[in-house]
Amino acid sequence: MLSILFLQVTLFYGLLVSAQSSFPLGYIPLAVKTPYLNGWIASDTGASPAHNWPNFFTTDRTLGWGGMIRVDNQAFQWMGDSGFNFTKTLVSEISPTKSVFRLQAGPMQFNVTFFTPIEPTDYVRQSTPFSYMFVDAFAATDAQAHNVQVYTDISAEWVTRDDTQVVVWNTTETDTMVYHNVTKRSPSPMTENGNIAEDSVAYYAMAKRSGFTWRSGADVDCRKGFAANGTLPIIRDNGFRPVSQSWPVFAFSVDLGTVSSDSQPEPVVVALGLVRDPLISYATDTSVQSRSGYYWSAYSSIDQVISTFLSDFSNAMKRSLDFDNKVVSAAAAVSSEYVGIISLVTRQIFAAMDITIPSAQPGQFSDSDVKIFVKDMGVSLRASPVEVIYGAFPALLYFNPSLARDLLAPLLDFQSSSHYKNPYAAPDLGTTYPVILGNTSDTQTLGVESCGNMLIMAYAHAVKSGDGSLLSRYYTTFQSWANFLIENSLDPRNFITADGLSNPDMSNLALKGILGIYSMAKISEAVKVSNSTYMDQATQLISSWKQRAVANDHIDAVYGQSSSWGLMYNIFPAIWLNTGLIENSTLNLQAGFYAQQSSSDFGLSLDSSQQDVAYPHWSLMTAATVPDSLPSVQSRLIRSAYLQAYRVANKFPLPIKYKASTGDQLGGIGSAIQGAAFGMISLSLPNVNINVNSVNSPSGSTKSTVNVGAIVGGVLGGLAFLLILFAGGIFWRKRQQKRYAAVTIDDDAYAKPRPFNTAVSSSAPVVNYHPNDPDLARSPPSPSTTSPGPWTPPGWDGVSQPQQPGSGTDTTPDSLPVGAAGAMSNKQREALGLRANQNRARVHNPTPSESAVSTLSNPYSAPGSQTEELRAEVEQLRREMANIRHMAEPPPGYT
Repeated sequence: MLSILFLQVTLFYGLLVSAQSSFPLGYIPLAVKTPYLNGWIASDTGASPAHNWPNFFTTDRTLGWGGMIRVDNQAFQWMGDSGFNFTKTLVSEISPTKSVFRLQAGPMQFNVTFFTPIEPTDYVRQSTPFSYMFVDAFAATDAQAHNVQVYTDISAEWVTRDDTQVVVWNTTETDTMVYHNVTKRSPSPMTENGNIAEDSVAYYAMAKRSGFTWRSGADVDCRKGFAANGTLPIIRDNGFRPVSQSWPVFAFSVDLGTVSSDSQPEPVVVALGLVRDPLISYATDTSVQSRSGYYWSAYSSIDQVISTFLSDFSNAMKRSLDFDNKVVSAAAAVSSEYVGIISLVTRQIFAAMDITIPSAQPGQFSDSDVKIFVKDMGVSLRASPVEVIYGAFPALLYFNPSLARDLLAPLLDFQSSSHYKNPYAAPDLGTTYPVILGNTSDTQTLGVESCGNMLIMAYAHAVKSGDGSLLSRYYTTFQSWANFLIENSLDPRNFITADGLSNPDMSNLALKGILGIYSMAKISEAVKVSNSTYMDQATQLISSWKQRAVANDHIDAVYGQSSSWGLMYNIFPAIWLNTGLIENSTLNLQAGFYAQQSSSDFGLSLDSSQQDVAYPHWSLMTAATVPDSLPSVQSRLIRSAYLQAYRVANKFPLPIKYKASTGDQLGGIGSAIQGAAFGMISLSLPNVNINVNSVNSPSGSTKSTVNVGAIVGGVLGGLAFLLILFAGGIFWRKRQQKRYAAVTIDDDAYAKPRPFNTAVSSSAPVVNYHPNDPDLARSPPSPSTTSPGPWTPPGWDGVSQPQQPGSGTDTTPDSLPVGAAGAMSNKQREALGLRANQNRARVHNPTPSESAVSTLSNPYSAPGSQTEELRAEVEQLRREMANIRHMAEPPPGYT
């Protein structure tokens, strides 16, 4: 079985080689799964992974991860540099989920593959902080049989940046596997040191097999011992010490015996994990909440996590081949260079995210309150930066719209609370990741940028998925932002972009704001609010914008300044969402202008006022806005990003910005904003009808301003007897909490998510060559009646598709208990074999709870107001009552 599978792998990578250029990468991704499990290796010598040690993605921290092979008693090192003979690298290739090295040691050739699973429709698997490395595909150049042993280890450098820190470790052996774990003796919770988490536990695991041995000990002893003997003595080093004192490592070896063309061994598979628990400290309206990885909803111990991950390897490989094939096929319809870009950036998009649920005791985690946060990788400690999410949005909606929704929800929750007073959207949730406190500072200069981004993304998520739950729940918040944009979009003076541009009257920023207003009009339409104000405003403003921005031969970057120009990436949402606001003549005009501009191989500058500074994500989003009639312009924009990435002298590929003349990095690496590259693929996603439950719709209001008093009265009247029963107790509880300032776990969670099923296209995504634009945030949405076609991996072995409610079927293999587990004891879970939830869909694709629009409190009223406090408490009560109501409701049916 596995031999057939790995033949498929070889064939796939043969096709991939033909699709990509021979330009080398400066750094190659190895284990890129989370913000902290993020290992790469320099390839500047062309000999990697031999000769080099892996590095953290920041490239300034060595991560001890070594590999060796013995062929006929002669040892070679295939990763790291410990003074042994080195293997020779024959070829290396990457796909969206893998980096593959074809190596030679003496007469023996073999593959080393670094495989990071990407499971966008399965939150359990996607949130599991582990990655694979495996050795396989042995072939002798002399056609003779040879004796082969394989070795690998990790050091404690993964768990701290400070090598003087004392670390402690252990090795656990079960009937089926062995795993090492190492951590600091005194972890520093929720603390980073130069982007390295100081509260993590590193795990290195392997399934037991014939010829398998392990050891912990000094690096010299372990590696030299293997080189001499081809095996490891089963020794536990209990001398806990600093990271750099005799460099403790945690090793495995496998004696494969005689390898020949007739006796291909099973792959040597190891799992590397970096576990933090909790992941996030999150300030809610009433408490500070610890949040853990979503995968804990399916497991009650780390043993189960590791055992399941190891046993799932074969199925994970099948799913990854399907994933890679779909993505590469879609990208290949654009160009081979586009394939190279997509293959490079996909892992880092998902690695920037933490998928979380409230922390609990083992076996008692609930998956009913899902929140996703994204780190501002390579730039700062900002939590969920809006412009990064905006850039990543084409990828998020392409792979799974639920990711987009669950990323937006924490931002919307915070800004709909009584703590947030600003009439404009915040640019992030604070600057102390993984401690997330929210951002209440004065960020008005980013107001047009942030409001436009949020409104565009909210509508884009709804119209591409059909899920309108966010629109109804946060309608009042959206109104506030749209009103801000009406006042400030057309003439955005004293405003800046997230890229740091601060010119007055910037047309690209103004366009984003106008698209935000358009999005609000479509949001109102979706939630059945009869209000033409926003559409009228968007129509008038876009007309004025065209008169002021569109010149004879291009769009002026600054109104009236014909010498100003820039990459108009905010046109992308206008096209993507089928707004009809930008005519084809304007698209052709602007694309033709790009064609006339001279540039280096590394592309055009973002803006004429910021000469020689290129932003590859916006270049690629702009490429998606180029009409079919000018394919050479699109190719040029793609090629500029490709040449920067696949040029070894440029070191880390595709930073957020670089010098357009040389390709040299100027800042920001490993960011999820590179998801903007998916703009061209995501153009294939149709607009669909938005489903907003009538309970969630504003209560028949036809005014643009919500009457808070009337809604409070209506809600109180509607709840009537229930409020009388519960109000006193809940109000007393809230006031007691405030009186004693107790910090507790927030129990105001969403109702249990339910699958939001849409029609799935059975064919691979079709690339539609139309203008697209991935930037910090700006674009308008539009409606459609076509059936949805989000990216979904049909036919994946081992992964069930979302079930229709009541289907009563489960395709999950009994041996792979991945899914949202209910609260149960360890013994119950063991007795049930973790299959108690077999009637639930394993693929997590939920929608938020259905609750009324949050209109009971005005977050912008004067602080300290008793009225505001009362309104906030009533709103909190309303939410709790809604949750109680939804828990009693039968699951909705979808057709």
